[in-house]
Amino acid sequence: MSRPTCEGVRRFLFEPRETDRPLHLLRRLTWLAAGGVALLLAEILSHFPGFVETVYTEHIGQWIGRSLAALTRWYPWSVMEVVVALLALWLLQSALRALFQVLRGRRRILNALGCGILRTGALVGFVLVSFYAIWGFNYDRADLITRMHWQEWARVPDGDAGTAELEKVCRELVAATNQEYERAFDSKDLGHPSHLPMSVAALDRDIDAAYLRVADSLHLAPSFAASRGPAKPVLASFIMSAELISGEYTPWTGEANYNRDIPFCNMPEVIGHEKAHQRGVTSEDEANFFGFLVCAFSDNPYARYSAYFMAQRQLLGELAKRNADLAKTIAKERCPGIKHDLDAMNTYYRAHVGRISEIQNKVNDMYLKANRVKGGVQAYGRSAALIMAFARSNNGSCVVSQP
Repeated sequence: MSRPTCEGVRRFLFEPRETDRPLHLLRRLTWLAAGGVALLLAEILSHFPGFVETVYTEHIGQWIGRSLAALTRWYPWSVMEVVVALLALWLLQSALRALFQVLRGRRRILNALGCGILRTGALVGFVLVSFYAIWGFNYDRADLITRMHWQEWARVPDGDAGTAELEKVCRELVAATNQEYERAFDSKDLGHPSHLPMSVAALDRDIDAAYLRVADSLHLAPSFAASRGPAKPVLASFIMSAELISGEYTPWTGEANYNRDIPFCNMPEVIGHEKAHQRGVTSEDEANFFGFLVCAFSDNPYARYSAYFMAQRQLLGELAKRNADLAKTIAKERCPGIKHDLDAMNTYYRAHVGRISEIQNKVNDMYLKANRVKGGVQAYGRSAALIMAFARSNNGSCVVSQP
């Protein structure tokens, strides 16, 4: 009995079937190898940040990004969302068709597995090659402190001097947040969480205009000021909320996407953050910083409110590490309306934190560390140090004077 059984297994595994698919071994392994070369090239270029800045970021990368944004700006929602959905459907139907053919005995299981593994490897290779060619080599630039020559401003005063500096900036930020809230709504308390007092399209135009001012103020390259197309909402924002993602940049379409379900008080800063990624800013702390700065430079009082609202939360958190009682005392100076926005943020977080968001956080952490972002997801919080460096370079203030 054993011989026919073994023979049946051998035939099931190894004998050709009518619908066996070609492996396309050379083509698919070539794509996988190309992905490995892209990773190796990224590692090599990390030792030549000046070359990356002048050749890739300021010429090749920004041209590709602006071209892609021009091609996709006509569609009001995220094009990448559609691409991902179609890709998922294609992979699913390919897997189901292969499974059906194997179960019907019309295809070897080894052939189906081999094709699936090789196809996946080729897809990974293609994603890596296209990612780095389109945008990913920006990870090899020097950090913002180096690019801006802010080494002097990055030094944190020791002991009580550092605490006093933080206290001054925090008090200033709380006052500025209160002021911009009142300017936006002509009230200190709406009695409920704030809302956008303009359309998202108008806000987007204000932020793009503010990027011109930021580029001029910081003496950045002209390409940094150029518009990369509007920020777009994601139709399936509930998925982003479950992952606690406020926004994302998709290099393959040049789109700055945002989660339309986040509290409105965060939306201007999030849009500014994602538009920084459009401009070749890869590190999350730098994108956070530019999200803050561009909103602070905006003519729109609600955008300025969002900027100072974000900055005060981060810097009060830093002050609390030094003197928790002092941080609480300053926080009590917030006007009543701001407390409604804080409650809205906490409610949103509690509603969505869970296993899915934890997994996404770990995946994002691995992705950032793989691209040499120090600290992984902890980089989001390090924008506080950049805001303080900007304040030191701006006569000790991180509040932007309005014309």
